[in-house]
Amino acid sequence: MAESTEPRHPIRVVSQRTGLSTPVLRAWERRYQAVTPSRSEGGQRLYSDHDLRRLQLLATAVDGGRSIGLIADLGLTELEALIDEDRETPVHSVGAATAPDVRRVETALGMIGDLRVDELEHFLMRAAVELRPHELVEGLMVPLLQEVGRGWQSGRLAPSSEHLATVAMRRFLEWMAATNQSDRTAPLAVTGTPAGQRHEFGALLAGVIAAYEGWRVRFLGPDLPASEIASVARQLGAAMVVLSAVHPRMDAESAEEIVELRRALPSSVRLVIGGHGADPHRDRWRESGVLCFSSLSEFRESLGVPVNTK
Repeated sequence: MAESTEPRHPIRVVSQRTGLSTPVLRAWERRYQAVTPSRSEGGQRLYSDHDLRRLQLLATAVDGGRSIGLIADLGLTELEALIDEDRETPVHSVGAATAPDVRRVETALGMIGDLRVDELEHFLMRAAVELRPHELVEGLMVPLLQEVGRGWQSGRLAPSSEHLATVAMRRFLEWMAATNQSDRTAPLAVTGTPAGQRHEFGALLAGVIAAYEGWRVRFLGPDLPASEIASVARQLGAAMVVLSAVHPRMDAESAEEIVELRRALPSSVRLVIGGHGADPHRDRWRESGVLCFSSLSEFRESLGVPVNTK
């Protein structure tokens, strides 16, 4: 039976059923005319069954490695055929994580090396439209940040280039999290880094992932004592606290401070920590009820588990 063309699905329902964030849906409409939803009397977007099916197929095709700019004008039958073709040669992933987007990473590194910072920001914003959230974060931003760090440490990347790139990427990630905030009824996550940890990108990346998964997000910043984190989380009514510990590796005293933070938070609040600096203390934290993930993909998958409301 053909899909109905009667508009009846609000954008939030379409976002849930396609896995596409509302900013991406709007961008696909505006930039690529992927669909043209109707409007209610109050101005709310309303999508038909046909629109929904089309967006589901487009999302699946993009998830298979296709660029939205090249497939946005294809019909349903053509999209279905393309998806069938892609399934015969699936995108390869490393474990549960998304494989690095080598082409985009190399392009971005070239812009960084040439100090083309404005061009870099525009490039990242285009990628935000063309890629699914996990591809953007895990396939592009994570390996790009790693390569920038290696380039600076080895001397291949000038300090000025590293600094300008860092500022641009931080601004981009903050924009990503801010533009995808859910409504006020969604649970709140606060992200940051514990005392002694000044590398904030892990916390920013986790915030972007949480925002795309339907959480409201507030970034607390780096290098915060446990008492401050607990105080802010309680005042804001957070349902989850997400911490990143990348470098240096946390010592036993720092690890115990995370255990104390767990005790200071209500039992209904999730406490999550990740990063290479956190790895040595996974067993201790697990015993204390602290969730510790070794990758952003594991963290992303955990967000589908309902929030504890005991």
